Amino acid sequence: AAHELRTPLAALQTQAQVACRAISPDERNIAMCNVLEGVDRAARLTEQLLTLARVDPEHVDAAHVPVVLRRMAIQLMSEIEPMAHRKQIELVLNEGSEVTVMGNEGHLVILLRNLLENAIKYTPEGGQVDVTIYRAPNGKAILAVQDTGPGVPEEDRKRILDRFYRVPGSAAVGSGLGLSIVKSIADHHNAQVQFQSGMGGRGLLVAVAFGA
Repeated sequence: AAHELRTPLAALQTQAQVACRAISPDERNIAMCNVLEGVDRAARLTEQLLTLARVDPEHVDAAHVPVVLRRMAIQLMSEIEPMAHRKQIELVLNEGSEVTVMGNEGHLVILLRNLLENAIKYTPEGGQVDVTIYRAPNGKAILAVQDTGPGVPEEDRKRILDRFYRVPGSAAVGSGLGLSIVKSIADHHNAQVQFQSGMGGRGLLVAVAFGA
């Protein structure tokens, strides 16, 4: 965590020094914009580190209550929609049943938010992100998010749940913590996180399977 924080802080220091030495207003403005971007990145990383600590199964002791996944998804997707709209990405909630699981609703909201934000971040403009909720034949409740992004090579799928791991060659800016947070919350709910190719073999599908 200290290593990951050191990188954006070093970049901030560099851009601040550039701004201090800038002669022209344009040069100074560009440097200050870069400083603001760096602050946003560092703040996001800090927020994710705090979230990861808060949802760590070893430190969570919260009562589970019935959570209607579809109702939760509808509310959260309305909040996330502006983020998708900026990239002209269509958010779709597929037809499904009113599946209920026992869980910590606040943490499940964080789980779905991270899945959606990840999908939107890695999906090119004009793409699509789908949410599907259903009860599988084996009785497990399934919450799945799939996208039309570049996907993840099969050999990397075992590692993308690791903290700070990012797929080599990824163009999107991130800390590699989003799916780690998802895994921590899933572990606390005795759920499994599964990966497969997305729509028509494109993109990535992340499914969280809750025990019957």
